Amino acid sequence: MKEDQPSATAFLIARALLFLSRDPETAPLIPPAAAEAYGWLVDATAPLSGRLARAAGGGPLRGIGYAFERLTIPGITLHYAVRKRYLEDACRRALMEGVSQVLVLGAGYDTLALRLHREYPDALFVECDHPATQRMKRRVLEERACAGPNLQLLPVDLGRRSLGEVIASLPEYRPSADTLLIAEGLTMYLQPRDMDALFAFLRENTGPGSRFAFTFMEPQRNGEIDFPGSTPLVRPWLRLVGEPFTWGIRRDALAAYVEERGFRLEELATADTLRERYLAPAGLAGRRLAFGEHIAVARRAAESPQALC
Repeated sequence: MKEDQPSATAFLIARALLFLSRDPETAPLIPPAAAEAYGWLVDATAPLSGRLARAAGGGPLRGIGYAFERLTIPGITLHYAVRKRYLEDACRRALMEGVSQVLVLGAGYDTLALRLHREYPDALFVECDHPATQRMKRRVLEERACAGPNLQLLPVDLGRRSLGEVIASLPEYRPSADTLLIAEGLTMYLQPRDMDALFAFLRENTGPGSRFAFTFMEPQRNGEIDFPGSTPLVRPWLRLVGEPFTWGIRRDALAAYVEERGFRLEELATADTLRERYLAPAGLAGRRLAFGEHIAVARRAAESPQALC
């Protein structure tokens, strides 16, 4: 992303979900409190864009909104919605099973921590994000006075300081507590060394029952990291906004990859998983859903390897 500007992708996702929240068919996929918060954030960033998203999603212009999607990655807006549903379910399950700290890395305009921190007042929720993106979100939350003391916004520029260094500055954080680290729509922008650093952070700064929930993309036949079916417009736009895809891993290599880093793979969700779990019950099984980004949940192994990369 560009150094002094909020993430363009974070804004795009929030606007897409605001659009879906106005479509009567897809609105049940978006929690009402999430839709409200997306509206705040989109309006604060680009008010006209917020009005257009609401008008298009809720009226006769809806088809135009989906037509624009087909010019980029067909089915991507629904993918955002069900990806978030899956990660929210994983987060709630972790909290029910004893996790007491949730770190959302690269949170962007996501609303998960904002909504859950009041439901789980005894748990600590920390959003870690680039200062430029978080600055906008912090302003919106402060204006609306909607963040409780167990929700902390922590600016993190992983290109300059490690997550461990930054989290050490947060007095509320307990390195011995079981923790869930969520990296949604983030790992494709990282380098291999950055991924290794995240696993190392969890091994060294969290309790033994900690988990890592992250989305990841697979390299295509030509070696590029991309959504299959995306149009030629996508990659140039990502380069233009400073957010090109850089890291991916094949599904069949993931279990060994996390095991080498002291974890075991517990869940792996593909587009088929998301369609069956969320779209089919909502009567949307036939809707176009982007594929190529998957969701993994890994838990710390009982014993870490002797040598790690």
